[in-house]
Amino acid sequence: KNSSHSKAKVDCLECHKADPQEPDSREHEGASISALVTPNDCQRCHPKAVKEFNDSLHSKGATFVQPLDKERGKDDFLAYVVEGKAAAVMGCEKCHGSIVTFNQGASDPTTWPNTGIGRINPDGSRGSCSACHTRHRFSIAEARKPEACGQCHIGPDHPQLEIYLESKHGAIYQHEGREWDWDVATPYWDTRHYRAPTCATCHMSGVGVLESTHNVSSRLSWELERPLAVKTENWQEKRAKMQKICLSCHSAGWVKGFYQQFDAAVELYNTKYFIPMQAMMNELYAQGLLTSDNKFDEEIEWVFFELWHHEGRRARMGAAMMGPDYVQWHGFYDLAKGLVKMKKLAQELKVRSINRQGNPLVPK
Repeated sequence: KNSSHSKAKVDCLECHKADPQEPDSREHEGASISALVTPNDCQRCHPKAVKEFNDSLHSKGATFVQPLDKERGKDDFLAYVVEGKAAAVMGCEKCHGSIVTFNQGASDPTTWPNTGIGRINPDGSRGSCSACHTRHRFSIAEARKPEACGQCHIGPDHPQLEIYLESKHGAIYQHEGREWDWDVATPYWDTRHYRAPTCATCHMSGVGVLESTHNVSSRLSWELERPLAVKTENWQEKRAKMQKICLSCHSAGWVKGFYQQFDAAVELYNTKYFIPMQAMMNELYAQGLLTSDNKFDEEIEWVFFELWHHEGRRARMGAAMMGPDYVQWHGFYDLAKGLVKMKKLAQELKVRSINRQGNPLVPK
């Protein structure tokens, strides 16, 4: 009753009505409904937002952890095999999304409930709008605050919320954010209504001539989550869009200087750390000192994984969002220390192999 939907006379059935032939539909008080509301339902009123979301990396969230349409060859080995499926269902899939299945209105409890951002729905659509606009308020103010993003963008492997809060932007938000006007309608919400950006400001909001978007990837010039950071497709165009956000508060010289520092940090990670680490691992696999069918049965494989997936991301993302502690002590310091450990473990594997060849009693 307190939502914008209610004020616009949008009732429950507008969103929850379902075709009786759909697998997730069931009868309720004379109507065919589904508890599962998908982007296909939302696009009846919000076609632009759904189209933009479908073009974003958010819509592919589920495919990062499990197979779909050959986008991944198999389930994420660490999540579903090493840790176990129940851990993946209650962990990875809660943010990335599950492949939801229903049968005659009854849900598969291993796939539902789920509000993961890249959820695969029975109608073929991807996503869950309530991942950010939680039901049943569907508040734009809620989605604009960094805590909405921090439901998933948090922790040792992608600590964007923590990085933001330690940045100058985050310090200002924590000091005075409660005083800002969060409910201004799109596209009118801009720098008149806040003194520092949030996640939504930089990645989604319209400022000046830049239109708002639900494609959170449309302003990213680097893919920092990958083992080796790479530039995105059409990265110059995307960077120009992001810089328009920066320039709404900062001078051109400030923005140029930041991006030079940022790029240098990413290139440092690539050249000094990841490329040598990957070469080391490739050599061990080629020599048969590591088994390729199980990536987590030797200590060095865990160390390598965490160096790019945890420490390496923290360094790169810290640089992107101006979190110096994450660049230094949670990032490059741990990378430097971990690289030394990797070299030691690699040498131990080689020595063990030599000893085993000379003495068959030496354990593998």
